[in-house]
Amino acid sequence: REKWQSKIDFVFGVAGGSIGLGNVWRFPYLCYKNGGGAFLIPYLLFLVGAAVPLFFLEAAIGQFTSRSVSAAWDMFPLMRGIGFASMTIIMNLNTYYMAVLAWSLRYIVASFEATLPWTSCHNDWNTQRCFVYGSNINTSGSNLIDDPMSLVENTTYATTPLMNASYAVTSHMNTSYGMTSLNNISSNEEKVSSVVEYWDTSYYHKEIPGRRIKKMSHMLPGHRIRRGVLAKSSGVEQIGSVRLPLFCCLLVSWIIIYFCIWKGIAWTSKVVYFTATFPLFMLLVLFVRGVTLDGASDGISFYLTPNVTKLGEPQVWADAATQVFYSYSLCNGIMVAMGSYNNYHQNLYRDTIVLSLLNSGTSFFAGFTVFSVLGFMAKEQNTSIQTVAESGPGLVFIAYPKAITLMPLPNLWGVLFFLMIFLLGLDSQFIGQESFIAAIADLKPNLFNRPWRREKLVALICFIQFLVGIIMITEGGVYVFNMYDNYAAAGWCLFFIGICECVTVSYIYGISKFWGHVCHMLGFEPRIPWFKYAWAVVAPILTTGVFIYSLVQYQPLTYNRTYTYPLWAQVICWCLALSAILWIPFYAIYRFATARGNL
Repeated sequence: REKWQSKIDFVFGVAGGSIGLGNVWRFPYLCYKNGGGAFLIPYLLFLVGAAVPLFFLEAAIGQFTSRSVSAAWDMFPLMRGIGFASMTIIMNLNTYYMAVLAWSLRYIVASFEATLPWTSCHNDWNTQRCFVYGSNINTSGSNLIDDPMSLVENTTYATTPLMNASYAVTSHMNTSYGMTSLNNISSNEEKVSSVVEYWDTSYYHKEIPGRRIKKMSHMLPGHRIRRGVLAKSSGVEQIGSVRLPLFCCLLVSWIIIYFCIWKGIAWTSKVVYFTATFPLFMLLVLFVRGVTLDGASDGISFYLTPNVTKLGEPQVWADAATQVFYSYSLCNGIMVAMGSYNNYHQNLYRDTIVLSLLNSGTSFFAGFTVFSVLGFMAKEQNTSIQTVAESGPGLVFIAYPKAITLMPLPNLWGVLFFLMIFLLGLDSQFIGQESFIAAIADLKPNLFNRPWRREKLVALICFIQFLVGIIMITEGGVYVFNMYDNYAAAGWCLFFIGICECVTVSYIYGISKFWGHVCHMLGFEPRIPWFKYAWAVVAPILTTGVFIYSLVQYQPLTYNRTYTYPLWAQVICWCLALSAILWIPFYAIYRFATARGNL
């Protein structure tokens, strides 16, 4: 089996795979939302009690067996379904996660334009309600499109905005996305930021005899015009057409991913040196810029000020558990695959501590970068930080671009910021894809053994996932993205797999037996065998508790709290989730029913 060329390669590989967008766009928002500095209490509890022990466990299984997740669990044959469940999750992650890279690449390209497209209201996607962020909003029309009818031309059929229609923009912060959307609110006073309109604009229109809209692709039945990067439709029922700019960005992103992994882990380890370090350097540059802005101290204070009353809310603890599982890439096969490339006597104990400090430290540090800029935005607009704080894509594609418009040299900061976002997503993606390829290779090793066979098979797998991912960049793609994000790799799916891993190692294989393997690999026994006790007691209890809470608090999927998915879409969501976790009981039943010797 291929091995890392040096011991430090494992650290860079895992750092690249686990330190991703969740550290930058989710942790800071969760910290502020769930009590500021007080949020660190549940975060550290789940980190020390569950996440880090599972992190070490999965890497140790990979290092001990020198196999990826599909074959490593052969040491516990009855529970081999854990490996297939993890494979399913990483396959789904690799498919839908690419949409974020496509969005980021689209913004990188836009940042090279002479004028940032989201800083103007004179584009063909802008509406009459557009205003330039940072300018004085008035009703005189100085910040509005000069000629709303310039979007249509004199031909046979046509459309124009309904000036008295009931539509307006309102910001809703969803804990998963925090995107800004258009909702049916009757108001003639509401304005739409040019930043929001560039990301997504929807409004209703009526036909006008003798006129036809220039871009018929913006229309669907129901008289709804969609523009912006997303050009979001009214729901998952209307998938609409493929967004050509995003299609090109998705294709380029997959080509980059392919050439990052096509030659195997030895080649990938060279690439990850750059992709893992450059985003951290960019984060440092943005931090220096952020803390020098007026109002930065207010944002940082808002980020850290503790509110201990929040600790009485169960959702705070669930958010902490979900965050550490996501940010440490647990239960999706990545850690098992990365550990499998280690030499048998690699000091995994030391590496786990280093990587844990690096991962959580990056999350905490990113909060200073994000909230210093949000504090600046609030100060410039004379508003509260709550009104500008966003999470997920809302932070990356709405809140931060707004801040960029207020900075000197906005194009430079736009390129740097979105390049950082792209690279954070890129290395997480190709490490995840390498883990998935390794799992397939361990299932069918003969397929990859011939010259150039790996390159061809990797290309085929990437191409298939590219085709599946095209639905994410259609006009209704963001709704599909939301389905995958909340179900295909849902927190409760990861919790269930984590419970099974702990129970399998501790009570089926034997905790003392496996701990002996770990000590043999390390060449010493840790003075405080915390991981041993955590696998057997602490992690299963914590993970089971949050798993049950997640199911009890289940609510039907919505988008931005305004759109409820139809029943058939919710059925698909549950199929996505169950497609992973059902591997575990079904394979155990199959193994039990067909076994003749030892299980």
